[in-house]
Amino acid sequence: MEISTVLRKNIFKEKLSLVNIPLYTVYALAFFVPLVIAKPQLLVGSIINFLIVISTLKYGLKKTIPVVVIPSLVATGTGLLFGGATIFLVYLMPFIMISNGIMSYLISKKNNIFFLILGIFLKVLFLFSITLILTKIIGLPSIFLSSMGYLQLYTGLIGGSIAYSLFLLSKQKLCT
Repeated sequence: MEISTVLRKNIFKEKLSLVNIPLYTVYALAFFVPLVIAKPQLLVGSIINFLIVISTLKYGLKKTIPVVVIPSLVATGTGLLFGGATIFLVYLMPFIMISNGIMSYLISKKNNIFFLILGIFLKVLFLFSITLILTKIIGLPSIFLSSMGYLQLYTGLIGGSIAYSLFLLSKQKLCT
């Protein structure tokens, strides 16, 4: 048996094919965007939200989980996002992942603009509420309130609207 066949069957547990390349590209981008670009957060956040939305629309919630998790791990691990305050990102990291999951879940339920906007708003509401609670309880720096509030709203709307528009365009081209 060929080594590549053994790797595919025993390690990857699924067929490696050209069909999976776009999905793995989204995973790679979810890793490299916060690592390579890092700042400004408006750009990085918009790209990550774009990846979450497009991945959810094209591949579903289950296959989007790495895109929900990876960027937070990279941003926290590199320490580039908030400078000296990045250590506090460790407290927020699980909630950022959950908020991205909330948005992805709602988008996966109904592929329409209402659920996209609802998902973005619930993501921001959840994340801002948690951040507000953590600033009161553990003294999380207040810089995180703006980052987890209006900036999350902007990045969600920018990335989400671009992803949704491209998704609709791709569906139209497939139908014609």
